[in-house]
Amino acid sequence: MENNFFTNERPLRIATRKSALAIAQTTMAADAIGVPYELVSMTTEGDRRLDKSLASFGGKGVFIKELEVALFEGRADVAIHSLKDMPAEVLPQFKLAAVLKREDPRDAFLARGGAAGVKFMDLPAGARVGTGSIRRVVQLKALRPDLEYVPIRGNIQTRIGKLAELDGVVLAAAGLKRMGLADQVTEYFSTEQVLPASGQGILAIETLNDNGARHSEQYKNAKPFQPLAPAPEPGEEFSEIQDSIAQILDRVNDVETFCIAVAEMAYLKALNAGCQFPVASFAEFLDEATCNNATRTLKIRGIYWDEKTSRLLKAECAGSVNLISVDCVQQAKNLGIELAQNIQMQL
Repeated sequence: MENNFFTNERPLRIATRKSALAIAQTTMAADAIGVPYELVSMTTEGDRRLDKSLASFGGKGVFIKELEVALFEGRADVAIHSLKDMPAEVLPQFKLAAVLKREDPRDAFLARGGAAGVKFMDLPAGARVGTGSIRRVVQLKALRPDLEYVPIRGNIQTRIGKLAELDGVVLAAAGLKRMGLADQVTEYFSTEQVLPASGQGILAIETLNDNGARHSEQYKNAKPFQPLAPAPEPGEEFSEIQDSIAQILDRVNDVETFCIAVAEMAYLKALNAGCQFPVASFAEFLDEATCNNATRTLKIRGIYWDEKTSRLLKAECAGSVNLISVDCVQQAKNLGIELAQNIQMQL
């Protein structure tokens, strides 16, 4: 039976960024978890430093560090992230505990006029298109090398507002849909045109690792993690909280999406790549599971920009994943590693 530890008097405390999109996504995840909760919202370094590119001051971890500190110090029980904002491997104090079913993973093009606007391939030469992603830029240049690509940062509304001075902007479809802004999309790029960021469209739920591990010196000294205060010593209530969280998240976790997430992040880790690299991977199941057969084919595609030769490298591979096997996560991870090896053979 599921543990009913969390009540209105002691709700599940969920760490989240303060942006409108983060709050909307976290509320969606919290409703799926289905227990009384309160949001512990905060501004991250990535939210504050909008004048610089992410690659210039720390990469993906800048959107999650403050949330992880809250977990470590016991101010939050879980943290909700966009998986694409997380590094390829979480620090050992924490774990990726669950993911929700993936939202639309594609990138979207917005022009003035929304659905009636000028489509990307119809833009005149020299048109200016805004995006904060070097992953998108290298792929968009392959489609339209005659356009000017302008770096932009900020929340969704800020970037959409750039249409006052630009001919178009490119954003993740998932965020637009979760914010009720799909009507402003002019068109969606297929994953064949623009491969999404690894983890794009996936909401990740992060928790502390097991009870004792987070208190070892190895874990406390892991860099770049630097808690603001010592973590509380685990006691009987701490263990009860962790047990309850594990039971709840086991019910919420979407196994198919979890395997997809593991494969895509394993690819990034094997290439030692982050947001400072034009790299991406996208995994999808090609067939449906049946009552008599839970084994499905997982296909994963990847790109990697080779700066030395100015080539956009591409590779793909596929394999079987048994969704009811204890080995399903490792099977998915192995595919991500195999994809990275296929890319490395081209370097």
